[in-house]
Amino acid sequence: MPAFGFGLVWFGYSVASYGYFLVRGYDVKFSDWLNPVHPYPGNPSKAGPIPKSQIFPTGKASTSTATSTRKSL
Repeated sequence: MPAFGFGLVWFGYSVASYGYFLVRGYDVKFSDWLNPVHPYPGNPSKAGPIPKSQIFPTGKASTSTATSTRKSL
């Protein structure tokens, strides 16, 4: 039973923190954020914003999209 509780808390934290990334517009994939074997290497804000022509993050922000302006929260 404690393992189930731990898993539920971990999953809740993971989804909530990824939702924060989506709201902020960071270009980080969900699988990159949750991969325990190869954790995300660094600051998500340096990943660059998601381009306006894209719906979901791909984790491949280019330098041209990193300099584009987005409305800050």
